[in-house]
Amino acid sequence: MKYTMIYRYKKLAFHLLRIAVLIIPFIWIFKQIEISELLPAIKKVEWWTIPVFLTANLIVTFLQGTRWWVLLHAFSKKLSFLRSMSYHFSSHFYSLVLPNGSAQEVVRTLFVTKETGSIISWSAAWICKITTTIISFIVSFSGLLIISKSGLPDFVTQILILLFILITFLVTISFTKRFTRPVGRLMHSYKHNKIIHWLGNLKEGIYQYRTKIKELSLVLVLTSLMQFFLLAGIIFVIFGITDAKYIAECMAFIPLIELVSMIQPFTPNGIGVRETLVALMFKHIGLSNEELGIYIIISNLSIFIKLIGAVPILYGFVKKKSREQVTADLKN
Repeated sequence: MKYTMIYRYKKLAFHLLRIAVLIIPFIWIFKQIEISELLPAIKKVEWWTIPVFLTANLIVTFLQGTRWWVLLHAFSKKLSFLRSMSYHFSSHFYSLVLPNGSAQEVVRTLFVTKETGSIISWSAAWICKITTTIISFIVSFSGLLIISKSGLPDFVTQILILLFILITFLVTISFTKRFTRPVGRLMHSYKHNKIIHWLGNLKEGIYQYRTKIKELSLVLVLTSLMQFFLLAGIIFVIFGITDAKYIAECMAFIPLIELVSMIQPFTPNGIGVRETLVALMFKHIGLSNEELGIYIIISNLSIFIKLIGAVPILYGFVKKKSREQVTADLKN
C-alpha cells in the first residue's frame, strides 16, 4: 500500500512537471510582448512566410519517410513505398498527443514490425537517429565556426567537438563486432535478461547494415537534405519576420534545438522545450520579444502538416469497417 501511494505521487508529480514544461514557456514568452508593438510587427511579415515554412516542413516530413523506407527496404522488399509513407505520416499525427518527442519513432516502428520483423524495424529507427545526430552536429559545428568570431565562448565549440568525436566513435564501433562482442559479454553478466536480449538483437540488426553501403550512403544524403530544408524553412521565416538573414546562427543553434526537443521526455513533439530554446537563441542574436512571439506562432503551424497523418488513419478505419460489413453480409 505504501509503495502504491509513493508510485501515485511520483506519477502525479511527473504529470504536473509535464504540464509546467508545456505551458510555462508560452506564458513567459507572451507575457513579455507589448501588444502595441506586436501589431505593427505582424504587418511587416512577408505574405510568403507561412507558405514557405509549411512547404519546407512537408518536404522534411516526406524525406524522413523516404529515409526510413530505404533502410527497411534493404531487408524487406515486400514493404511498399506508399505503405511505409502511410505509417510515417500516421505516426506524425500520433506525435501530437504522445508524451514525448521520441514516441513518434516508437509508434512508427510498431506499425511496421509485423512486416519487417522487430530487429530490422528497431535497427532502422536507431540508424535514423544516429545519422540525424551526426549531420546535426556537423551543421551546428559549421555554424559555430562561422559565428565564433563574433564572441561566442570557446568552451561551446570545444564541447561540441568532443561530443561529435564521441558520437562518431560510438557509431563506428557499433558496426564492428571486435568491439561490440566484449560489451555484449559484459551486458549478459547482469540481470534483466529480456532487456539485454533486446539490446543484443538491436546491436545485431545495426551490424547487419554494414554491407548496405548504397542504402547507408543514400540515408546520409537524405538526412543532409532534411537538414537543409529544415534550416531553409526557419531562415526564411526569420527573414520574412525581421527582413534580416541569420544563416550562420540558424546553422549553429537550430539542429541542437531540434535534437534536444526530440529526446526530452516531458512534452509531445518537444512543445515548450523547443520554444524555450528558441527564445534563448533569439535573445542571443538580438531580436525583439514581438518578433519571437510571431515566430512561435508561425512555427507551431507545422501542426497542420502532422494533421495530414489523420488521412491514412481514417482511410484504414473506413476500409476495416467496410471489410467487416462485407464479411457480416456474406455470413447472413
